[in-house]
Amino acid sequence: MISSFLATLLGLSLGIVVFVYVGYPLLLLVLTAGRRYRAPRDLSDEELPSVSFVVAAYNEEMVIEEKVRNCLAIDYPAGKLEFFFVSDSTDGTNDILRRYESSRIRVKILPERRGKLAAIGEIYPLCKRDVTVMSDANTYYYPDSVRKLVRHFSNPAIGAVTGDVRLLKSKQRFGEGEGLYYRYERKLQELESALWSTVAIDGGMYAVRRDLWRHTANSLVSDDFVTGMTVGRQGYRIIFDPEAVAEEDPTPTDDMEFRRKIRVIAYAVQSLVEREGLPRWHQGRFLLAYVSHKLLRWFAPVFLLLALVSAAALSFYSTVGRVLFAAQLLFYVLALAGWRFQQLESKIVRVPYYFSMVNLAALLGVIRGLRRRQKSTWVRTERSAVLTSRGPNAPA
Repeated sequence: MISSFLATLLGLSLGIVVFVYVGYPLLLLVLTAGRRYRAPRDLSDEELPSVSFVVAAYNEEMVIEEKVRNCLAIDYPAGKLEFFFVSDSTDGTNDILRRYESSRIRVKILPERRGKLAAIGEIYPLCKRDVTVMSDANTYYYPDSVRKLVRHFSNPAIGAVTGDVRLLKSKQRFGEGEGLYYRYERKLQELESALWSTVAIDGGMYAVRRDLWRHTANSLVSDDFVTGMTVGRQGYRIIFDPEAVAEEDPTPTDDMEFRRKIRVIAYAVQSLVEREGLPRWHQGRFLLAYVSHKLLRWFAPVFLLLALVSAAALSFYSTVGRVLFAAQLLFYVLALAGWRFQQLESKIVRVPYYFSMVNLAALLGVIRGLRRRQKSTWVRTERSAVLTSRGPNAPA
């Protein structure tokens, strides 16, 4: 009786994990049957919609001047593109922004720090253009990226578009695993766009029709995720465009990346608890993507933990239990080696390390989110200006 219960629990836990990471992508391949979402043609200058480009900044003095220059290098009709920088910084960010303030670059300085969501709420009423583009201060757009994003709005069924924010190669232990995970995520976004709509919004690069934007004052939620999902709730598609490209420097240390992922998942779970950005029950394809790509992914570490514990207990009753417990132990030993010995560069240890790190962060994020403990403000991740061989200001 006990062994049957343990076997069922182990099978269910492993089954959910396998579905999240393998079964769902395979299901998308079947459902799309080789179809691809094809981007519409590029629009002429006359056809392009007007754009409000928004950057919320907190203590970004290391990157903000390069970001302003990057914005001014975007290839878009000047009369149709206006930049809004909103800052609640306490370093030199505000002084730098004031130097660049002009008719095209509008700056709003907030007297106190209340978090990104509150900052966006302050600047949003000033954004009167057809489309709102949201960007992080350390995300550097390629010159043609805004044109690529907004061309999709020629299709009235599309309400939001997110782009391909490419992380520069990291020298940290998680770098190898992160690169693989990044490619995996982008493929999912492409398949979801072909099916109907993606649910993965990159906060550093996305565009929304202004009349579909629904700002929330709830400081417990994830601003970019909820913004995109709210567009989907209204019946509009969210599309991933791999040709709309930006670059971003990676998190400089493993510890910072770990804390960043905890924060991201905590906000996502708080959004769930607050019932913000949830698909409607009749939105079958959108609901499938939300549950499979997001909801089950957030809680995957719970099932990983259940799989390990149930396999350990089952190992006292059956050979299958012993084999599965040993296999899981080996995986986590490799992950531990990847964490302990930074000089090891093999994917054999770096991929398990990144996978384990992400899921441990997710587990802590779930706990924090369920307790509603993630605050609207946090200790920012240190970044540096990105200057690559191609360069954020180089021709596309």
